[in-house]
Amino acid sequence: MNNTILNVLGATATFSFALTFYSAAFFLLWRSLSLRLQQTTEIDTAANHGLASRYALGAAAIGLLLHAAVTSEKLIQNEPTSSLTLSLIGVSNLVACVMTAVIAIGALRVRAENLLLLCLPLAAANLLAMALLPEGRIQPVTLDSAQIGHILLSISAYAALMTAALQSILIGVQERRLRAPQTGLLGMLPPMESMENLFISVLWLGLALLTLSIATGMFFLQDMFDQRLVHHTVLTTLSWLVYAGFLAGHHFFGWRGVTGVRWNLAAFTLLVLGYLGSKFVIEYLL
Repeated sequence: MNNTILNVLGATATFSFALTFYSAAFFLLWRSLSLRLQQTTEIDTAANHGLASRYALGAAAIGLLLHAAVTSEKLIQNEPTSSLTLSLIGVSNLVACVMTAVIAIGALRVRAENLLLLCLPLAAANLLAMALLPEGRIQPVTLDSAQIGHILLSISAYAALMTAALQSILIGVQERRLRAPQTGLLGMLPPMESMENLFISVLWLGLALLTLSIATGMFFLQDMFDQRLVHHTVLTTLSWLVYAGFLAGHHFFGWRGVTGVRWNLAAFTLLVLGYLGSKFVIEYLL
């Protein structure tokens, strides 16, 4: 009884601290953006913006670590055996964690931390849902540690590549309105060059995760080309080829802009079809 109460109190404290750090990061970024848009001296604005951004990234990182801790506890169970609970709320929180981590890591290389103004509310909303909403009726799936690693890698790859897909849409909108004043949501976005640099970095990360997912699937799942999984395997492999083809074209021929948007959305469509298509075949055709 005492252990149960302590666990509940510990989980509540973790949720509260994660939301507090997310809120602090959002406030600091919003203040930084407001300072930059004000007509103050350029030196003061740049200095305040840089300091607020560093504090914001630190707060976001702490919030993300706490968020990841409660999410992993929700997804992975070790008693009595290793099992995975792929509830909608749990998976949504994992996706939110990966998206926030991808943007935060990318912001260390390019000035794109303002994108966290879009990610942090999404992460906080998922965290609140996990704390307040009851879990759906889903039975944990008993797996060994290798299979759990493969599934979590797959979900992380989807999340990273979904982040790239959403970012490519923003880049397309930015490019179409390049000569128009950047107001509203577009005014919050980083410069076009920073967006494209971050986009390429996210694609490389997503492709690396997808490669690991495919490799672990081939190694640990003996029936990847079984009738139930062949659609997923083929479409995922085609998606990998499209992503790799674009990144090769970007490296050797400088492909970017609208070309990158089209290639990325085509690859992500294949990835989504691979997942949804395999679910449809398993649940309705077989």
